[in-house]
Amino acid sequence: MVGPEVISYIKLWGEMPMGILFVIIYSKMCNVMTTERAFRYIICFFMIVDLIFAFIIFPNQQFFHPNPELVSNLVLEYPHSKWFLIMWGKWSFIVMYILGELWPVIVFNLLFWQLANKITKTEEASRFYPTFSIFGQINCLIAGSIIVYFSSKHHFLMPFFQVGTDQTEILLQCLTAMVIVIGIVLIATHIYIEKTIIYNNATTRRENISKQILKLSFLESLKFLLKSKYFGCITIILISYSVSMNLMEGLWMAKVKDLYPDTNDFIAYHGKVLYWTGVFTIFCAFFGGAIIRKFGWLWGAILTPVLTMVAGTLFFGSVVFEDKLIQLDLLGVAIHSPLILIAFTGGALNVVAKGLKYSLCDSTKEMAYIPLSPEEKTKGKAIADVVGAKIGKSAGAFLQFATFTIFPHTTYNDIATMLMTLFIMICVVWTIGVVTLSKEYNKILLD
Repeated sequence: MVGPEVISYIKLWGEMPMGILFVIIYSKMCNVMTTERAFRYIICFFMIVDLIFAFIIFPNQQFFHPNPELVSNLVLEYPHSKWFLIMWGKWSFIVMYILGELWPVIVFNLLFWQLANKITKTEEASRFYPTFSIFGQINCLIAGSIIVYFSSKHHFLMPFFQVGTDQTEILLQCLTAMVIVIGIVLIATHIYIEKTIIYNNATTRRENISKQILKLSFLESLKFLLKSKYFGCITIILISYSVSMNLMEGLWMAKVKDLYPDTNDFIAYHGKVLYWTGVFTIFCAFFGGAIIRKFGWLWGAILTPVLTMVAGTLFFGSVVFEDKLIQLDLLGVAIHSPLILIAFTGGALNVVAKGLKYSLCDSTKEMAYIPLSPEEKTKGKAIADVVGAKIGKSAGAFLQFATFTIFPHTTYNDIATMLMTLFIMICVVWTIGVVTLSKEYNKILLD
């Protein structure tokens, strides 16, 4: 079975290389075609892979995956390579996990905000960007509700499946069907925006389409960005967010899996977390514009690391002191199952951190891109957003990877205190990065 400990290996040896590979391919695509066409090719790629996995690979795992007995024997023979062998034994699941992690970074953080930056002026950003977040994060409400709905055995697609079909297979194929439908709507909407807004815009119309094809190579773009303090601060913010979430993710998954051993219950729990993430994100986005306009860019950006640190400390504290929670009365109610409290605080951390990230943090970060050149907005953003995020996840994963490799019988409970200390330190660095970027951003606006 693929345990939560394998997550650190996937992030280090899977997500990071795939993130770098994507940026290289994307940079080359932008050199030979418009960013609009690249957008649609990328969406189609994700949709095709989803279809292949859900309807071909998953129902025929015995054919595509190595023999589980062989994997188990190799794990016993080579214990220090345990997690690499487990990843090999479920390689298709690992690939889908990697693509699932890349999807929000590539499609939302990069492609959507790149499109928004292209059609929005700096003076309009504080008014429109929080609004974009409000409508954008409705997806959490819808997606969470869809996941919970299809996790039940009484949904409208059930009659299309044969009696005795595995419930997990049914759930996967139903969700994939929804993804394909939404993907088609996404592509159609993007084509409409391209034809009616981008190329009808007065500024864009004065440019030749060929001039929108960027010319700097990946290495040239990377060299430029490494010398930029401005992009350095943006990258620190992205790395800090990714590291902090990575440090808690595996531990949280392990505890939730202990509480909900059944796959459908486990998925339903995450559907509820996703739903409440959407609710909180919309709440933050609704008031985010007012915060940025009244108190400035800095206050809009700094709330994310500060509140994430507070919520994260509560979660890690509940894990570190799990044994003592049984003896604690919370508001007069005895805590008979610490796992419930841990799952709640972990879910709350995800809701708070991701809700603030998707609303205030993303809005302020994207505002920082607007005054930059087209090359910086496109390739600079791709390198900072995609590679920066993956460096962050890999950095957080490296420590866990080293621990689980050297001590193959170690569990997340054994390193919870260490993870908590690192989490707080990273949040402090994140806060310093926000303050520094604020100064640089204001300098550019004044110039």
